[in-house]
Amino acid sequence: MTLPVLLLLLFITIPFSESKLSMEYYKKTCPDLESIVRDTVTLKQMANPTTAAGTLRLFFHDCMVEGCDASILISSNHINIAERDADINQSLSGDALEVVARAKTALELTCPGIVSCSDILALATRNLVTMVGGPFYNVRLGRKDGKVSQAARVEANLIRSNRTMEDIINYFAVKGFTIEEMVALSGGHTIGFSHCKEFADRIFNYNRTTATDPEINTQSLLKG
Repeated sequence: MTLPVLLLLLFITIPFSESKLSMEYYKKTCPDLESIVRDTVTLKQMANPTTAAGTLRLFFHDCMVEGCDASILISSNHINIAERDADINQSLSGDALEVVARAKTALELTCPGIVSCSDILALATRNLVTMVGGPFYNVRLGRKDGKVSQAARVEANLIRSNRTMEDIINYFAVKGFTIEEMVALSGGHTIGFSHCKEFADRIFNYNRTTATDPEINTQSLLKG
């Protein structure tokens, strides 16, 4: 299965927030939505080529916790630690957060108070995936932004990279995904780069007798 197919499957299977989604949701209230988001993400990706990978990951982390409601964008305050400050989200891309903020600012000048951040994130991700060679796919709109964002909800809803394949399959199955859909969702992480801390313990000082996890192909590491 090729990366474009994996990415396409990613977005047709990922859960959405509860609302009536439509291709023409903003046709009358914000007709320039698509062009504004497209222009914003194009400029950002050209200036910072890692934006696409970062935004795709941001969208995934948002959708897997309470659905695609942009709750990942909410900041923490003195009484609540938000999703974006959960341990697993500490490495989320600043470029991804910035591209959504830029698009939201541009839209507020044209159609204030109309377009949700969750729809902006969904559109921005589609456009960026297309820019880096993925497929173009239609995005239905009309998501409502979530008002609740708690770091405590994150850990149970995002699978760690060091879990076994059986754990990963079961994790996606609980959320209603097949193994093929699991591969698609995981395949969305194959663009960009991985942070060393996610796998360093398998490469260096794996145990007292073995430096590297024997399940890792050391030749592929050398080529990398």
